Amino acid sequence: MMHAKEARQRIPRGRGQPRISIHTSVTVSGIDSTGHYFSLRAEVVNGSAEGLAVLLNRELHPFTPLVISIPRDGSTFQIESEVRHVSPSDRGTVVGVQFRKTTLI
Repeated sequence: MMHAKEARQRIPRGRGQPRISIHTSVTVSGIDSTGHYFSLRAEVVNGSAEGLAVLLNRELHPFTPLVISIPRDGSTFQIESEVRHVSPSDRGTVVGVQFRKTTLI
């Protein structure tokens, strides 16, 4: 079992919660860097109580608002989020988002 001190030491600078590996897909909706609306399935790379990292094939700018939709038990959680970082990857673009507000629909 990891002690609280060890967990804090593993949290990257500027991040409030440790990330855990998550293998699922979500729907990401928003406006891309060219000004076009999109709504795409995305693979989750990792997540925490404060945000997610997802793989997308869209160019996005930091601070872009997004909605993350997660289906669960016949309902959908919609989470208002904001792009915090964008990094190229051999599998697409890794987009780190920070959660703002959660809604159950």
